[in-house]
Amino acid sequence: FSRCIHTGKQTEDDSGRIPFGLRFPGELLPFDRGADPTGRPVLYQPPVESDADIVHIRLMRNNAFVTLTDARGNKKIGTSAGKLSGKGDKLGRYSGEAAAEDVGRRVRQMKTRSVVVKVNGRCMFRRKKEAILAFKDGYTSSRVDMNHPVVYVEDTTRKPHNGCRLPKKRRI
Repeated sequence: FSRCIHTGKQTEDDSGRIPFGLRFPGELLPFDRGADPTGRPVLYQPPVESDADIVHIRLMRNNAFVTLTDARGNKKIGTSAGKLSGKGDKLGRYSGEAAAEDVGRRVRQMKTRSVVVKVNGRCMFRRKKEAILAFKDGYTSSRVDMNHPVVYVEDTTRKPHNGCRLPKKRRI
């Protein structure tokens, strides 16, 4: 019975091999995550550079804002779909892509090496993905040898949770 209980350490059977049930999760993971002081495995967190600039992409129904800030939140450059010339009052589906591509070109001119992209907006993820790819295309400018600077992508859209409890109704 004691051989069925997993105590954290992998035990060997009589033949000197680790039983299949105990080594199976380790085979699925391509890398070693390490352990905390208690011996439990540490959850994976993607590597993010502390000095990386942040590109905020805010997609709305008929406009899009793209802003580049430093790690502290100070704005470096920014644009919106309405600011781009030739668009007029009618902003189409691709307004976010155009704004992101424009900021990508300007980020390349600033010679920024690493960027964290934060996307916000109540739209389908396909539109968010196209805006991220447009930023990358604007940065690389169809150069094959140039690596794109995107280190990490995060969706910062808030999701409703039915809010706070309403105040008690007044009885008269």
